[in-house]
Amino acid sequence: MPRNKKTRIAPVSTRRVVHISGFEPVSPSRLERRMDSGLRHFAPVWGADSIVAPAEVSADGRSMTWTATTSGANWTTKCRYSILRWDDLMAPYVERSWLGRILHGYKALGEFVFTGTMRRYFKANLRYGLFAIYPLLLLVGFLLLAIAAATVAVAVGVPYSALVGPIIGVVIFVLLLRFLGGYFFLDFALADWAFAADLCRRDVSGLDGILDQFADEVVDAMRDPEADEVLLSGVSLGAVMMVEALARAFARTPGLDKDARRTALLTVGSSIMKIGLHPAAAELRRVVHRIGAERSLLWAEYQAKVDPINFYRTDPVADLGNPKTGSPVVTMIHIRKMMSEEGYRRAQRSSLHLHRQFVKPNAKRYFYDFYHIGFGPLRLADRLNLNNKVTAIFSDGGGIKPSRLKRRCRDAAPMGE
Repeated sequence: MPRNKKTRIAPVSTRRVVHISGFEPVSPSRLERRMDSGLRHFAPVWGADSIVAPAEVSADGRSMTWTATTSGANWTTKCRYSILRWDDLMAPYVERSWLGRILHGYKALGEFVFTGTMRRYFKANLRYGLFAIYPLLLLVGFLLLAIAAATVAVAVGVPYSALVGPIIGVVIFVLLLRFLGGYFFLDFALADWAFAADLCRRDVSGLDGILDQFADEVVDAMRDPEADEVLLSGVSLGAVMMVEALARAFARTPGLDKDARRTALLTVGSSIMKIGLHPAAAELRRVVHRIGAERSLLWAEYQAKVDPINFYRTDPVADLGNPKTGSPVVTMIHIRKMMSEEGYRRAQRSSLHLHRQFVKPNAKRYFYDFYHIGFGPLRLADRLNLNNKVTAIFSDGGGIKPSRLKRRCRDAAPMGE
C-alpha cells in the first residue's frame, strides 16, 4: 500500500470490532478486568477519555461484547467490541494431568520434527525455529543434568549404587521437568503444541461447530449498518481461527464482498505459518490464499523481530506456497518503542510477555497501538497510509490536527459541546 504523506482523516464515529485471542483460556471475569484496565491505561497516553459499559455475555459464554466511547479534543468514536471465546477447544489440552501434557506435547513436537515442519520453521524464520525447539532443548538439558546427578551419586559411593544411582537420576529428571520446567512455562507450551498438531490435521473435537458460529458472528459484524468501519482481528492462533471463520463467512454468504469494502482484517503475532507449514494443513493454506486474494478486503499484519513467537518478515500467503496476492500488507514494529524502559526489561524475561504486548495497551505513543486501532478515530487503511507518521497527526491534547482533517470534519465539536 502506498504511503501518502497528505492523508486526510475522516474520524470513525462508530466501529464494530470482532477479536479472537490466542491459545490462552481466560475467564469472563478476567477478560472484564483486562478491558477495564486496558482502556484506563490506553486513553491517557493519547490525551483521550474512554468510558466502557460492562460486557454483554452470550448465553453459551462464547462471546463477550463491550460498548466503549472514546473521545479526543475533536473526535468521538463509539465501539462495539466483541471477543469470541474458544476456551472449550483448549480445555482438553490444558486440563490434562501434568504428565498427560508432557507426553502429548512431546509426541506433537516429534510429529513436527519428523514431518519436516520444524525444518521449514528454521527456513522461514530462524528465531521462530529456535523458539519451537526450546522444549526439546529443555528436555535434553534436564536429561543431561539428571545423568550427571546420578553419576556423581555413584562416584561418591551411595549404597547399592547400581540401583540407587538410576533412581536418583529419574527423580532428578522428573523434578526438573515438573518445577524448573514450570518456571519456563513448559507444560503450557506443550499443551499448545499438542493442540497445534491436532489443528494441522483438523482433528480438534468441536472445531467445525465453533468456526461456523464464529463465521455467523463475522457476517453479523460485517453487515452492521451503523459501523463506519468493521475490524476483524486475531492474535497468535486466534489469527488462524479468524481467517478460517472469515473464509466460511464468504463461502456461504453471497454478496459479502460488498460489505467487505468497509471491513479490515488485522492479524498480529500470527501463528498462521505455524500451522500452515505442516504438510497436513492443506485446507488452511487454501483458506489463507482465498482471503489473501479477496480484493474487497483490506488485510494488515503486524510483525515484530523481538517476539520469537511470530514469523518476522514473512508473507503468510506466499510463504505457504500460494501465488502472491499483494495481501496482507505486512508492517514491522518495534515493541520496545511501545513500552516503558522498565516494562520492556521485565518483558524480556518472558517470550510470552513480549508476545502478549501485541494486544496490550502501549505505555507511550507509537504508530502501532492495538487499543488505538480498536478504539481510536483512525481507519486501519488511513493508519497504514500514515505508517510511522500516525503520532504526528495528534496534538498533545489528543485531538487530530486540523490540517489533517477532511474538510467536512473540520468543524467537528469537542465532546460535550
